[in-house]
Amino acid sequence: MEAVTVQDCLVCQEHRGDVPVPGGHLIANDLVVAFHLPPLPDSPQVYQGYLFVTSRRHAPGFADLDDNEAAAVGQAITRLSRALRSLGAERVYVVVVGSGIPHLHVHLVPHWPETPPKVRWIDVDTWDGARRGGFEETERFTAKVAEQLNAGHA
Repeated sequence: MEAVTVQDCLVCQEHRGDVPVPGGHLIANDLVVAFHLPPLPDSPQVYQGYLFVTSRRHAPGFADLDDNEAAAVGQAITRLSRALRSLGAERVYVVVVGSGIPHLHVHLVPHWPETPPKVRWIDVDTWDGARRGGFEETERFTAKVAEQLNAGHA
């Protein structure tokens, strides 16, 4: 895989605000940045509640984090999973693929109650009845997540 610079890295661009994320950053500090999956030109409708937890520092994976960064990522995953659960998610799948973009980004993918049992975890965001929305709908949903974080429910 070709080396990706901080300037070219999509995750770094989302950190800097070069790529708008709906509702802004849910968590942003020196160690971690979390946000909702943004609609992109090739995918203008996104699954509601599909969040990313990323290391602030451009690090390819968990093994590249220091202990403080790893702890902050874990705490952010827990807090955001609680927020999604408080908004009705039955469970939250936590996935790290580690390919494509060499900047740690943990996927948090909620399983909503209306999802049929036959839908596999990897398909909860793509089945025909999945909760999807454009940028404005996703901003509204992200605001609800932020309310849960700020209210101490997460």
